[in-house]
Amino acid sequence: MKRFEEELNKLRKYIIDAGDMIIEAFRSSVDALANENLELARKVIDNDRNINKISSKIENKSLKMLLLDHPVATDLREVSSTLKIATDLERIGDQAKDIADLLKFLIDGNSYKDKIGTILEMSKIIEDMLKDTILAYRQKDSVLASEVIETDDKVDKLFHKVRDTMVELIKSGADNSDQAIYLMMIAKYVEKVGDHCENIAKWVYFYSTGDRI
Repeated sequence: MKRFEEELNKLRKYIIDAGDMIIEAFRSSVDALANENLELARKVIDNDRNINKISSKIENKSLKMLLLDHPVATDLREVSSTLKIATDLERIGDQAKDIADLLKFLIDGNSYKDKIGTILEMSKIIEDMLKDTILAYRQKDSVLASEVIETDDKVDKLFHKVRDTMVELIKSGADNSDQAIYLMMIAKYVEKVGDHCENIAKWVYFYSTGDRI
């Protein structure tokens, strides 16, 4: 029993470490976008392999604990939820990398910085969602997890606003309308990060309470 608790603590630490890494990756990808910083974007891209490594560690340890230790009740909920959380964490890292990847195409064109206000607004909300999601995990806080889930509606509304603006820009045939396509893709990646936060928060709520939202 003591060995299992030690393994569970290791698993929790992996999740918290992965959470810190994806918060930094997402923040850096948005900073790179806001400041046309290709060097920072390259760091996000290079660091994605580290996020993948720790996600694999979480998956491997979770599966081993499920197969060898046969946890029951609350422990089973936590380990199985952690396995799902690892997938969403890895995908958030992928989204941050995708945002960074697209920056070089934007910089090659005309200036885009006057068109990213709503994307940056979305990103700030999502960064707070990420922080609250990891905090909810650390504290088994089902109330905070519920708040994260509800916040995703704000992100969706802002995404629709960006999408409509970019569609109009493309239709106008303006000189920089090609950049609208890249900005729409970035907005979608940002919105997907919000979806993954919501997924993680739902798993946190489940293992904290035993109920599903």
